Amino acid sequence: MAVPKVIKSTAQFIDAINSPQQMLGLLNSPVTPWYFGQPEPDANLTPAFYKSKIKVELERELLREFRLVTAEFASLKALYDSDVLIAAHQATVPTRMIDWLGNPLAALFLAVESLAANKNGKIWILNPWAMNELCNDLPYVPATDSEYFNKYVVNLTDPSLSPTPEALQPMAFRPYRNLRPQNTQNVYFTVHGKNLTPLEEIKFFMKKSSEFLTCVMIEGDRKKFIMKELHNLGVNRANLFPGAPGTVKTMLYRYSDDYLKTAL
Repeated sequence: MAVPKVIKSTAQFIDAINSPQQMLGLLNSPVTPWYFGQPEPDANLTPAFYKSKIKVELERELLREFRLVTAEFASLKALYDSDVLIAAHQATVPTRMIDWLGNPLAALFLAVESLAANKNGKIWILNPWAMNELCNDLPYVPATDSEYFNKYVVNLTDPSLSPTPEALQPMAFRPYRNLRPQNTQNVYFTVHGKNLTPLEEIKFFMKKSSEFLTCVMIEGDRKKFIMKELHNLGVNRANLFPGAPGTVKTMLYRYSDDYLKTAL
């Protein structure tokens, strides 16, 4: 992967992601890349479940227990196993899924929200169509109710079946957005199969992840500047994560020195 461009402002970010190099072959297409913002430069694209210290064979038990103990809040008993996996992911249970955003400014917000000047942020840029074709010979992005998604779902009821997913390589999916933040951020998923390799390290014969994946860096000491730019554009936690907690956090930021003493 080429040396990433270092971004110092929102305008520079918009210019960068619209360049042919960062569009990853989608420049004149009716679809656009997906984005994933991280506050630290060394974070990779390994899903949370594979980063956890939980044995992969215990995923089924983890999801079964989640279904049992959360019945007080919303019963998942009658749902498909695929819906249980998605519900667990939405409830912050570590899964093999990674959230991607169709809204690049939302990804930029997540990369700078920490305001940590001593660490650069990173925004990954993904062409999910190219990834699916390279990894799975599938030239489109299926929905999460497709037979393709079922290959990434562990069976929660039949103990005779494998406790690990059938699929090997990762695949990109379009979810049904049943939560408001999923629409405000334009959320999509990639899901890992049995292969634990981070997305950026996947290799095939004479092809690498750079065929479908790239990134830009956000200069650490410009995070406060970009955060204020985004806030003034209406890109803030209150709008991206509707609800009282996001609204309060946005309000407190607006009255803080991080906002008031940052010059644009």
